[in-house]
Amino acid sequence: MWQACTEGDLEVVKELGNDPSVDVNWGDSEYERTPLYRACGHGRTSVVEYLVTIPGIDLHKPNSEGGTPFIIACQEGHQEIVRCLLKTEGIACDAAEKGGCTPLNMACQNGQKEIVALLLADPRVDPNRANNRGSTPFWKACQDGHKEVVSLLLADPRVDPDRQNDNATTPFLIACENGHKGVVSMLLADPRIDPNKPKGNQSTSLWFASQNGHLVVVQLLLASDREIHTRMRSTLNDRTAAEQGRAMDARTKRAVDTEEDHQRKKTYGPLCADLIDQYEGDPVAVRHRLRRQRGVREDFIGHLFALVVFYTDNFVVIRENEVHADTRRFFTICARFPLDLQMLLCNRAFGSAKDIVPSRDSEPGFKWLARTTSWE
Repeated sequence: MWQACTEGDLEVVKELGNDPSVDVNWGDSEYERTPLYRACGHGRTSVVEYLVTIPGIDLHKPNSEGGTPFIIACQEGHQEIVRCLLKTEGIACDAAEKGGCTPLNMACQNGQKEIVALLLADPRVDPNRANNRGSTPFWKACQDGHKEVVSLLLADPRVDPDRQNDNATTPFLIACENGHKGVVSMLLADPRIDPNKPKGNQSTSLWFASQNGHLVVVQLLLASDREIHTRMRSTLNDRTAAEQGRAMDARTKRAVDTEEDHQRKKTYGPLCADLIDQYEGDPVAVRHRLRRQRGVREDFIGHLFALVVFYTDNFVVIRENEVHADTRRFFTICARFPLDLQMLLCNRAFGSAKDIVPSRDSEPGFKWLARTTSWE
């Protein structure tokens, strides 16, 4: 039965479907996929139409990942099967798999515009139901740049097009970050979209587009009639040095900190915020303050420039067996330049802490940096 449904052999499926000794809901030992699941995944429309009439057929028996026959049909874009299942009594057309993805979420993620249209027309489907990471179907469509799907969703008044996921990222921001110019242009024209809503209290869409090298998206943002914030927004960069100092003074000492560590963090914590302005006034003092204490490094774990200073002054050693070759190469090249050029280079290259923290845990970030940087 399982093999016949996979191959679409309707005559064999009917013969076995009439045999009471055949378990029509049997799942394979590897992924627990039922005959109905296989037929839906392979687009065997006539087989599916027959299977749903068999008494005792389980329409919703999931595979090992929680994916139902309806989900796989939507994911693969099999329109006639989706229509058939939507008309089948008792179908759960909004049931999610283990990751929280509904059929609509899967269809949007895969750019299945015809399936999306079918699901949006069904009142049983919640167009804003998010997966376990808080990403709605609209968010997933924007993430992957599916313009036609985005257009369909925007036309539905139920859809919230500005909803952040659990990582505090809006659909607009993820479209900018991934360089989907068509989606970005479409969203800029929608008054419901806030193009300046940051990721949490940090970076805006313009900053992410710039950091990822999406020139066309940057041009779209700057040429837009919408007001676009041109600076990174964060509690660190938007405060003055005095405000940062007061905030550091109010910091509660952690149980694991010694009093000396606590005072050091209060003293050196906010140094990087206005580094360029400080350097213009007193470059020697900036370099001295950055490297005067070893322990200050942990407060600059996300600041590439501070670590380049440490490396240039032989304050830290980049060991070959601990750090990726691209990391060592980047630092070696930076060390040849004057302090102001080092600062400029690092500020241009510095994106998010995830991408450029120079440690053994950040190898992929430096590989990305190597691929996107002209070393000449």
